Amino acid sequence: MSLAACAAALPPRETPQSEKVVKQSSDDKEVADAISMIHAGKIQEAIDGPLTDVVTRLEKQYANSPDQVYSPRGPALRADYAALEVGDKKHPGHGKRIVNIGPAWAMAYWARGYGYSDLGRYAEAEVELNKALQLSPKDSQFLGELAFVAQRENRYDDSFKLYRAAIRNIDLMDTWKDPEKNDFLCRAYGGQGFDLLQLKRYDEADKAYQNCLKIAPNDAKAKAGVESVRASKGK
Repeated sequence: MSLAACAAALPPRETPQSEKVVKQSSDDKEVADAISMIHAGKIQEAIDGPLTDVVTRLEKQYANSPDQVYSPRGPALRADYAALEVGDKKHPGHGKRIVNIGPAWAMAYWARGYGYSDLGRYAEAEVELNKALQLSPKDSQFLGELAFVAQRENRYDDSFKLYRAAIRNIDLMDTWKDPEKNDFLCRAYGGQGFDLLQLKRYDEADKAYQNCLKIAPNDAKAKAGVESVRASKGK
């Protein structure tokens, strides 16, 4: 997954949440700086420096917390996690007080996972991405990145399911503009198509690629995927 959407990953200088203006914290700034370092090719420096600094500080701060801590970005994810305290008939509340902190903690884990993935260190990437998902389990970008890692490890069924969850939760990514959501969706559908092609589920693979083409009719990778499906079915 590229860093093209990373500008939307963290809140801007001022982000409206619950009708209040929330300024970017120092932790958010460190993560944003680390993402810039990764973009500049300084991956290990970003992991060992600002990202580990943020993670270490917040792990220590919340190590003994009796609360259920989440690290969402945006009002929709925040509200979704807050509702878990009360629950409903299908999903009763778990009894813990919900604490929604800012996005930096989960984003730091995600960025470390992204960095390790870019270095081809997929086992380490998976550890970091799972930590990010513990703090924000419905974040589509985290789910999509873990799907990519599973795909690189040839765990195609796991990858497909993670992409499915990422697509399902896209409406909760309200810090992303529609073009960013559409770009993500197209890549997620393409990822599903590749997984399904490897699993020889050709009709489903074709449908996944077509879903991308509905969003971006000229997407070269999706077009190539459709041709790969046709060639595989013809064997």
